[in-house]
Amino acid sequence: MKRAKRLEPVNALMSENERECALRLATLQARLLEAEQRCQELKTYLSEYQSTFRQRATVGIGVAGMRDYQLFIARLGEAVQQQDGIVAQLRGDCERARSLWRQAAARKKALGKVIARAHSEEQQLEARRQQSELDERAQRLGGNR
Repeated sequence: MKRAKRLEPVNALMSENERECALRLATLQARLLEAEQRCQELKTYLSEYQSTFRQRATVGIGVAGMRDYQLFIARLGEAVQQQDGIVAQLRGDCERARSLWRQAAARKKALGKVIARAHSEEQQLEARRQQSELDERAQRLGGNR
């Protein structure tokens, strides 16, 4: 079996690996986008709630109402921090997945070059073999005269 043909299963595995890496990256990027949107929503909600609290505090608010607002604002602040952590984690995951995908693509490309070189060498070898046969025939035909 020719070398290029023997490398085809490896090429198929490399292609599958690259595809899986690309899918993982796409999935993580989608999750990151969702997490960033959720984080922005929480920050907007927190800002709106803080603004409402300031407005109500200027016109007067009871102690219980003030405590409730402050507790809720604190919980929203914690939720924002947690979501920021999730976003940071997903960004790191995306970078690692992107790196793995690039490595897989580079390996696939390198193997593609090896296969192309093997095909080229096989074609050159075949061309030399055919030329040798033609030369041999020409010598025999020339010798028969």
